[in-house]
Amino acid sequence: MAKQLPIKNIISFSGGKDSTALLLWAKENLDDYDVVWMDTGWEHDITYAYVDYIDKELIDGKLIRLKSDKYDGFEDLSIKKKRVASTRARFCTQELKIFPVKKFYDQFRDEYEIHSYVGIRADESYSRSKMKEVSFDLDYFGVWVHRPLIKWTAEMVFDIMKKHNIEPNPLYRMGMKRVGCMPCIMSNHRDIREISKRFPDVIDRIRNLEDKIGRSFFSADYIPDKYCSKYAIVEKEIKQKIDDPIFGEREVIVKKEVTRWYPTVDDVVRYVSENPEQVSMIEDEPQSCMSHYSICE
Repeated sequence: MAKQLPIKNIISFSGGKDSTALLLWAKENLDDYDVVWMDTGWEHDITYAYVDYIDKELIDGKLIRLKSDKYDGFEDLSIKKKRVASTRARFCTQELKIFPVKKFYDQFRDEYEIHSYVGIRADESYSRSKMKEVSFDLDYFGVWVHRPLIKWTAEMVFDIMKKHNIEPNPLYRMGMKRVGCMPCIMSNHRDIREISKRFPDVIDRIRNLEDKIGRSFFSADYIPDKYCSKYAIVEKEIKQKIDDPIFGEREVIVKKEVTRWYPTVDDVVRYVSENPEQVSMIEDEPQSCMSHYSICE
């Protein structure tokens, strides 16, 4: 019979409201646990200060701060990859969050049964509403995943902070709906408009990164082409109907050169500022870079 290993509880902290509530839940319900935070090097200074505040107030200075041992944060990753991660290639989440935390788990696998706790709530999105409170992860980490806040509301999250006299991340009071990477590659138009209004230094940082890598931070289709100032001639495969003398009419794949327009950060800021009616149509819920593991918030 296999030996029963002792349990190691690990709390994932992001600096956001849900993971702060998760920490307070753990304080009330768990006897022993470690707390890990993945530093991407792309957080806002206010979030870095908040992480230090939580470390002091709730963790007695024992927060385990994880970083990639391959890249020195998001900017270094983008420079070395010569591009920014995108919705189709979310390598930033893998390199800066998943790989570091998996490496941290690996050092305990022979001695412990690992139980990971994440601050996911069902009312955040449809995909999260389908998640179980406890499940075993086979995809990435190979650990038990607990979601003790799965049935909580946002009001309950703030209530537990009030109960323990813990302040939420100040960015929430400054109009931000998410407080993870600023900005996250998944940020919508509303997010960018709020950032441009409140944190021009963040826009400067994006502009500097674009200059360093010679590429846009945003995808080609992030805003309409007519608002973009950069373009490239690319080869694209398209379907075309031809009249074949033997087989008759059929579809073939042909290669065609097309112009693809890319927005700079200044193009995006101008668009979201000049088109408030378009921005207001965007759903409030931000997209998540890896919602299953709640490592972005």
